[in-house]
Amino acid sequence: MARKRILADAVNAARETSGASQGAEPKSPGPQINPFAQREGALADIAQGRIRDVRLRMVDPKVCRMWEKHNRIYDLLDAENCADLIGSIRAQGKQEIPAVVRRLRDDPEGFEYEVISGARRHFAVSYLREEENRKEIFYLVEIKDLADEEAFRFADLENRGRQDISDYERGREYLKALGDYYDNNMTRMAQRMEVSKSLLSSYISIARLPREVLDAYGDPRQIAVRHGQQLSPLLKGETRDLVLARAREIAKAQDKARELGGTTLMGGAEVFKLLKGSAKPSKPKRPREVSESAGGLPFLTARIEGDSLKLDIDLAAKPKPEELAAAVVRAYGKLTGNV
Repeated sequence: MARKRILADAVNAARETSGASQGAEPKSPGPQINPFAQREGALADIAQGRIRDVRLRMVDPKVCRMWEKHNRIYDLLDAENCADLIGSIRAQGKQEIPAVVRRLRDDPEGFEYEVISGARRHFAVSYLREEENRKEIFYLVEIKDLADEEAFRFADLENRGRQDISDYERGREYLKALGDYYDNNMTRMAQRMEVSKSLLSSYISIARLPREVLDAYGDPRQIAVRHGQQLSPLLKGETRDLVLARAREIAKAQDKARELGGTTLMGGAEVFKLLKGSAKPSKPKRPREVSESAGGLPFLTARIEGDSLKLDIDLAAKPKPEELAAAVVRAYGKLTGNV
């Protein structure tokens, strides 16, 4: 009975597509879809096991694109940081946990699905198919009908407990959603997500860090929540210029290290320590007066500390008493203004 239901659903889906295509003008020129061939294709997918039920399909990852508001930075995925997943799928011979997608209609680039959650799985399957020629491995997807705000909350809930999504990626996603779905009302957003407003604010503070700070880290995924919490106050007022100047110096060093060795010079924890330390203005140097002998050797250093005149005399220079006395008088006059 289950198999008959699946076949019936597939045929009905093909009929609906056929009816829609007959009742409206195509938006752009292109090859006409044969509804009977499409129906046979759906049945073939079922027969070959590429459709597990009405919502689950195994597809070529090339027919899927990332949702523009996906919480991962896809361009930063590579064989190294996805090695665990690639190895697991390789060993199993298939992807076990489906990605979540929604169907696209009349996509100008020809994609059939949009990935809401499952970027790493998409990369891993693509890598195995393209780099290792494992064409028998398909991208397992679950098709859901989700509006944008629902898609955001669904993806966040699925990925909230995962350690392989960085704080920065979460913060960037939250900041975008704040404006797109919640009219920049953080209280309402926190309520919808069922998280505390303070936690939400902490993540968003990372996404609001200036470009100079992001460049200093080299890889923004190394920015932790506490970094954003502690750097954000320092990027206001008098300390802002100090932090940004230091960030630019670090970014140059990171770029040079990448050019020479292909990697950054320092990790996120070290960058954070340097940036935080740069916000402490250096103590102003106390005025001092140095006296030199006729031969150019310094023999007296005078400075004011509080209400005292401090004198450092280098006896190795062997100053003459009258020379020393004159130097003290001269230093006192210059440092106190009693010339």
